[in-house]
Amino acid sequence: MNVIYYCLLFSLYISSSLSYKVLVFNPAYGASHSNFLGKISDILIDAGNEVTMLIPTYMKSKKGQVGSKKVKNIIEIGQDERAEKMFEENKVEEIVKTKVWRMDPEMMSVFGIVGKMNVALGYQCEYIFKQTEILEKLRQENFDLAITESLFICPFAVFDHLGIKTIINAESNLFKDAVKYAHGEPAAISYYPGLFSPNNDKMSFLTRVKNLITMLFTKYLFGSRYEQELKIIEPYYNNTKSWTELLSSVAFYFINSNKYLDYASPTLPKTVFIGGMQVNTNKKKTKLSEEWDNLLSIRDQNVLISFGSNAHSCDMPDEFKTAFLEVFESMPETTFIWKYEDANATLAHHLSNVKLTTWMPQNDILADDRLTLFVTHGGLGSTMELAYQGKPALIIPLLADQPRNAHMLTRHGGSLQFDKRKLGSSEHLREAIQTVLNDQKYTDNARRLARILNEQPFSPKEAVLNHCDFAVEHGPLETLSSEGKYLNTFQFYSFDIALAVVAVFLIVFVFISFVFVRLLRLLSRVVLYQKKKME
Repeated sequence: MNVIYYCLLFSLYISSSLSYKVLVFNPAYGASHSNFLGKISDILIDAGNEVTMLIPTYMKSKKGQVGSKKVKNIIEIGQDERAEKMFEENKVEEIVKTKVWRMDPEMMSVFGIVGKMNVALGYQCEYIFKQTEILEKLRQENFDLAITESLFICPFAVFDHLGIKTIINAESNLFKDAVKYAHGEPAAISYYPGLFSPNNDKMSFLTRVKNLITMLFTKYLFGSRYEQELKIIEPYYNNTKSWTELLSSVAFYFINSNKYLDYASPTLPKTVFIGGMQVNTNKKKTKLSEEWDNLLSIRDQNVLISFGSNAHSCDMPDEFKTAFLEVFESMPETTFIWKYEDANATLAHHLSNVKLTTWMPQNDILADDRLTLFVTHGGLGSTMELAYQGKPALIIPLLADQPRNAHMLTRHGGSLQFDKRKLGSSEHLREAIQTVLNDQKYTDNARRLARILNEQPFSPKEAVLNHCDFAVEHGPLETLSSEGKYLNTFQFYSFDIALAVVAVFLIVFVFISFVFVRLLRLLSRVVLYQKKKME
């Protein structure tokens, strides 16, 4: 009994000795981003650490987004008036909500508003630096660790301004190409799809060219944003560093990716895969309420439809809505749960097998064995959830990284990708839904992938906590950094060596050609001389 008692005391001592203070910069910009950083905060709090969350409002409609129910120390900063005006004038949120249904899914379709958005985000960063009272209060906290996402460079400049030495960059999506560049990690453009790439890893010459272009665009998209932010805050940020210096000096890069789900790629020691740490696969903790439990018990087949938190179903074109309704009506033996953001909508009142809802416990429904299909936009959060829960899916990517998420998952055989341009055709939509529902291979492959993810040697949650502990204990280790980050593009990919080799071959070729020509001329003269002599 005494042994057990002392073991408990020792374990408590160890956990308390590792307790540390963490500052999480969690911008109110998108639900998936907030939830991701919120989940990391929850993991740290459950381990006995103290988390303070700084939440600047980047998007007015996202104000108050926390992403965590466990964080108690919350400091909010409002939105800069100039930034708010520019977002409204350029209708940024309207583009995401309404135009996204018909826009080209590739991110280069938003090229026109990149410059204006960068200026607005720079204004927001300046506004944050002007909150001197808040920043001084944070400085006095002497945080052991700071965590944020590289959506913006502003939080990294804030951390440096506050004197926080140990920082972790936690990406709620896959690795940004600009961050790869700063990190010195190989982009592997010939076989590894970039963040916004619509192509898989089996690339022809043309698709490799396209992959290169999309990677360069992504680097420009974020690189130009970072430069604009730093330019605007120069009067306030005393330790002015370049964005590559700020990003490359972090202790670790947490990536919302999973080695057993994503494409294989070369990575460096600082890169830590934590994809899936936010998914709850414990059946005992995913109990549904009576309402949802009863709904799933009505019919043998149940289909969940959700396009995420940004693209709203109620804003999709009328012909798309009509196509969905026609499919629902033609499949009365199936229950359809449709995330539809208009609480007063009546368009499906005539269909007893349709449940419209502005919100549902998505992860818990996905965890239920009675759900037979998930129709999703392919956001990375939803992709991780359905992969870990082993559910077959019909993926309809809308924009940004969603096309890549779609082909990343479909290659495992448990899902089918659907072109959003065909959403106006109920015939095509019905055929796609019934293909996944009626072919057992989709269910079998989805369950196999789930088993792999749930049985991987090291859990993503353990990776988060262990690397945070390690970072606090040892700080950012320069020995984990790659010298590649100091090389320019020509040096990094050895283009300079290739050019040198080509130059040597050209010199040798020119020399040989010159000698050959001289010999020919000499020979021709000798022949002419002999000919004249004979005459």
